[in-house]
Amino acid sequence: MNATFTRAATVLLIALLGTLSMVAVAAIGILGIRSATYQGKVIAGGELDTAVVTGQLARDMDAAYATGEDAVRAADPATRSRLLGTLYTSLLPAADAQLFSLAQLHTGDPPAEHADLELFIRQWTAARDLLSPADLTAQPSAALAARLTAAYQPVSAHLDRLVLKELNDGRADHVAASAAAARFTRLILAMGAAGIVMAWLFLWYELRRSRRSLEPVHDQAEFAETLQIANGEDEAHQLLQRHLERTLPATAAVVLNRNNSADRLEAVTPLPPGSPLAGTLRGAEPRSCLAVRSGRTHREGEGRPPLLSCLVCAQMPGASSCVPLMVGGEVIGSVLLSRPAPYSDAEEQRIRESVSQAAPVLANLRNLAVAEIRAATDGLTGLPNKRAVTDALKRTFAQATMTKVPLALLLLDLDHFKQVNDQYGHAAGDQVLAGVGTALRSVLRARDFAGRNGGEEFAVLLPDTDIAAALEIAERVRAAIAEVTLPGTGVPVTVSIGVAGFPGHASTLERLDRLADAALYVAKRQGRNRVELASVDAGQDVPGPVLPEATVNGSGPVPALLRARLDSDHDTSAPS
Repeated sequence: MNATFTRAATVLLIALLGTLSMVAVAAIGILGIRSATYQGKVIAGGELDTAVVTGQLARDMDAAYATGEDAVRAADPATRSRLLGTLYTSLLPAADAQLFSLAQLHTGDPPAEHADLELFIRQWTAARDLLSPADLTAQPSAALAARLTAAYQPVSAHLDRLVLKELNDGRADHVAASAAAARFTRLILAMGAAGIVMAWLFLWYELRRSRRSLEPVHDQAEFAETLQIANGEDEAHQLLQRHLERTLPATAAVVLNRNNSADRLEAVTPLPPGSPLAGTLRGAEPRSCLAVRSGRTHREGEGRPPLLSCLVCAQMPGASSCVPLMVGGEVIGSVLLSRPAPYSDAEEQRIRESVSQAAPVLANLRNLAVAEIRAATDGLTGLPNKRAVTDALKRTFAQATMTKVPLALLLLDLDHFKQVNDQYGHAAGDQVLAGVGTALRSVLRARDFAGRNGGEEFAVLLPDTDIAAALEIAERVRAAIAEVTLPGTGVPVTVSIGVAGFPGHASTLERLDRLADAALYVAKRQGRNRVELASVDAGQDVPGPVLPEATVNGSGPVPALLRARLDSDHDTSAPS
């Protein structure tokens, strides 16, 4: 408790000192910037303006003096009149205006500078008076020109001094501003160094607890690693759901699969209790989901309603975000997330990363599952092939043994199938086999298993089924196959069926298979197109190669020929 309090106090102190240091640096920086800005304004708005006005005044006075001198010396009355008109209408008024502006700029100058400016004004006034019409008509031209030159010389010299003074003042102000900026720079650097030290101290402390702050990264890495060892598509779907719900607070995630063969959109992870998805997904097509349709993330419940609402997630409470599962530009499904509050940009990014990681893995697992199904499927009948039948026998029998529930095995063999192949060709035989596969699927229950055991032989597993129910199902199978027809022929399609059950007939899978095969042989011998039930003495049902004397449908001891058949898994000489 004390250690936790100490750590918290240390973090608070470091954060406070770092904050104060940064605030001080910012304040000094602002003051420095303001000071530099002010000095710049002084230079630009004061000295620069004064220098500009002084320069313009010098140009206007020089122009007025030169024009006046030309007018005094002009011998042609017309030229003289034109020059005087320019002088009186533009040049002298312009010079007077600039002089007035200069006087206004120097209003706040020290007395010495103000007295110097007044002297300059008096000097200009003396030169300007010589250009009045009375002086121009009363004095000879040569004398007036000499007086004008003598009067203007101090004005010109004074102008040079004013311009030079303004330039020197500007340089001095610039130097002062640079010095002030240097001082502020040193202060800022000092405070910045202090701030950097505090920042490093705070960083050192933060590094110590960086592991906790990196939890999202670790979660993402753990998810990616675990996803690679997922045992099938279903487990990968559940991993994606659990990962998103674990890393996003108050989130309910549902993975939706695009079933192209059935043109359906279906949930492949459990729905939250009371979720409206139970209704909206009923009969939903892939295009019902806007994320699947557009290939882009679709959001609902974030304030402003979208132009087009999603038929799947529009009724979800709170805010929802549906992200498509895309692989190579193809959408294989989507992930729908919902919670009361909208997702932040960082959370949306985390969602996209998780979905992007999961999509190719899910696609690979789906392709693998399809390949495995194809490898375990008989291409002619669409039923599981012999390898799949063997696996199903082992798996189902092991489950029945553990759960202590009954299991029935039906072995089927088509009657006179070789004659169909010989008389009508293998294409007709293939047509019969395909029809048998369809008939089996039509009469069996969803939990039952039917597969092609090779050639014209089939196997049916009936989990949690006692002998009486197994015989009823076997009879329905026989009747359904009897309705299979071969177009263009009058050849009937019939089947012989042997039935054996666990635990009534056998306690091992090997004996169950042998007894069902023995019952099938008896059905063949008894005229075909029939169902026969295996029967053994329960007290003699022991493992091993020695079989008890069995009776089939009460027909007496198993004959020697049947015993020979049981000793070999399949006797090819037996009648079909």
